Amino acid sequence: MQLLKQLAIFTSFLFLFQQVTAQQDPVKRVILIGIGGVSAEAFQYANTPEINNLIRKGAVSLNTRGVMPTLVAPNWATILSGAGPEQHGVTSDSWSLANPGFAPTVKDAEGYFTSIFTLLRKQKPGAVSAMFYDREWLGTYVNKKLISKEQYIQGQVMITSVALNFIRKEKPVLTFLYYGLPDATGQKKGFNSKEYYQAINDIDTEIGKLVTDLQEAKMDQNTTIIITSGCGGSGFGHGGESMIELEVPWIISGPGIKRNVLLEMPNDNTNTAPTIARILGLKTPEEWIGNPVYEAFISKSSSARTGRYVPKPLCSLAEGSFPGPQLVELSTNTQGAEIYYTLNGASPGHSSKKYTSPFTISKNSALNAVAIKDGYSSQTLSRIFTFVRGVKTATLTTQPSPKYKGSGVTSLFDGLIGSSNPGNNQWMGFDSTDFEVTIDLGEVKPVKSMALDVLQLPSAMI
Repeated sequence: MQLLKQLAIFTSFLFLFQQVTAQQDPVKRVILIGIGGVSAEAFQYANTPEINNLIRKGAVSLNTRGVMPTLVAPNWATILSGAGPEQHGVTSDSWSLANPGFAPTVKDAEGYFTSIFTLLRKQKPGAVSAMFYDREWLGTYVNKKLISKEQYIQGQVMITSVALNFIRKEKPVLTFLYYGLPDATGQKKGFNSKEYYQAINDIDTEIGKLVTDLQEAKMDQNTTIIITSGCGGSGFGHGGESMIELEVPWIISGPGIKRNVLLEMPNDNTNTAPTIARILGLKTPEEWIGNPVYEAFISKSSSARTGRYVPKPLCSLAEGSFPGPQLVELSTNTQGAEIYYTLNGASPGHSSKKYTSPFTISKNSALNAVAIKDGYSSQTLSRIFTFVRGVKTATLTTQPSPKYKGSGVTSLFDGLIGSSNPGNNQWMGFDSTDFEVTIDLGEVKPVKSMALDVLQLPSAMI
C-alpha cells in the first residue's frame, strides 16, 4: 500500500513536470519585422506605443545605416544576407535574377547569394521558416525554395492574421514579416505627412497584436523580435544621400537582450542576419561581412550605466525661410518628459531654456531642442530658420508640384542653393506647366542683378 502511494505521488509529480515543460518551449525563435520607408528620425516622431514597449524590454539603435544606394532592394537584400551590394549583387530596385547586373561573390544552384534562410536550411534542415510580405518584388531577393512557407499578402491586417495562424501551428524558428504601408504612403502623400505617420502607427498596432498573441501562446519567453527598416524617405521618394534616407531604427527584444538600452556603437544593415544567426546558433559564412550586434546582448562586461531611449521632441514649424515672424510650438509624445531648447545653435540641456509655451521668432535662428526624462536625453532636434529682408510679399500664379514644393515661395529668393538631391527642400519644381512669381519689395528700389538656378536630372525625370 505504501509503495502504491509513493508511485502515485511520483506519477503526479511527473505529470506536473510534463505540463510545465510543455508550456516552456526550449527552441529559440526569431521574428524579423521589416517596416518599409521608416527613417530613424521619422520613427521618433511617430506614435509607436507597442514598439516603445518592446524597447523598454530590449534595445534600440538610432544610428543604424543602410547601404548605398538608399533603395529598397539593395537594403533588404543586405538585411537578409549579411553583406552589401558589392557581395550579393543587388544594386537597384529593378534587379532580378534574369537581369542581375553582375554576379554575386558566392551563389547557389539557382544563382542566389547566401541568405539567413540558406544558413538555416543547411545547418538545421528540419527547422521551419516563414516569410509573409505585401510587396511582391521582395520575394525575388532570396531563394524562396529554402523557405518552408512564403506568401505574398495584400494588407497589413491580413499579413498579421496569416502569420500568427502559421506561427501558432507550425512554430517556425525564423519568421520574416514585411509591412510596406509606410513606404507606399510616403511615396504617395509625402514622407513627412500626417498620413505617413498614421501608416507607421497602423503597423505599430499590428506589432502589438503579434506580441499579445505570442504571450497568449506562451512563446514570448523564447522568441526574439527584431524590427528595422531598409531605408528612410525624403520628400516623396528615396535613393538620395541624406541622413534621413540613410539612417534607420533597429530594435531588438527577447531573452538574453539588454533591457531599456539605447545602443551607441555604430551599426548597419549587414549586421542583422549575423545577429539572427548568433541567436539561432548558426555559423556565419565567410562571404558575409556583417557582425552580430554584440552590444545588445547581456554579458559580464556590460557597463553599469547605459543610455535610455527618449524620442526627439516635435517642432510645429518646418525648417525654411520666412518673410515675417513665425510661431514655434514644441511637443513630445513621451509622458513625463521635459523639453529644453536654444536658439543660437548651442547644445541644449538642463541649463538651457525650458519650453513651457509656444514662442515667436522673427530673426535668423538655429533651434536645437531635446526631450529629457529621468536624467536621460533624446537626440537633438535641429531646425534652421532664416528671414528674408526687404521683401513685403511674394505670390505664385501656379503652385509647385507636391513632390517638389520647397519650403514655400520664399525658397525662391532665400539665398540658399539646392543640392543635387531633388528631394532637397530648397528646390521648387513645376510639372509640365509655366509659372510666374511676383515679388513685392514694399517700395521702389533699384535691382542690381538677378540670377536663376535650375536642376537638370534626366534620371529622375527632371
